Amino acid sequence: MLNSQQIDTYSALADLLIPDAGGMPSATQAHVHSEWINVALGYRPDLMDHFLRAINACQGKDASEAVETLNREDTQAFDALGVLTSGAYFLNPEVKAKLGYPGQLPVPAQEDTETYLDMLENVVDRGAVYRASMDR
Repeated sequence: MLNSQQIDTYSALADLLIPDAGGMPSATQAHVHSEWINVALGYRPDLMDHFLRAINACQGKDASEAVETLNREDTQAFDALGVLTSGAYFLNPEVKAKLGYPGQLPVPAQEDTETYLDMLENVVDRGAVYRASMDR
C-alpha cells in the first residue's frame, strides 16, 4: 500500500516508536513496515488517511523531530501512526510468541443457568426494594 519512499520514512518512524530493546525486536526487525502494516490497515481502513498524512508529513525529516512535531500539530495523524504501528507489531507471530501471548482464542460458551437462577433466587427472596425518586 505504501510506495518505496513512504516505506523508508515509515521504517524510521516505526523503529523510533518500537526500538530493539529488552530482547524484543524493533518494528522493522518484526517486518512491521513491509508486511504487518498492510494487515493492520486492512483491519483499520478508517485510519488510512491519518496514517498517510503522518508518513507524508515526516518525509525527508529527522524521525525524532518529525514525530514530536506531529504529536504537537496533528494529534489524529500521530495517534493513527501509533495505533497502527503497535497493532501491526503485535500481529507478528514471533512477537506474540516472545511475549507468551497466543492472541485471542475462542472460548466456548459455558452453561451457567444454575448460577443465574441462584442470583435470581436471591433477588426474589430479598423482596421488592426501591429508592424514592430524587425529583422534588
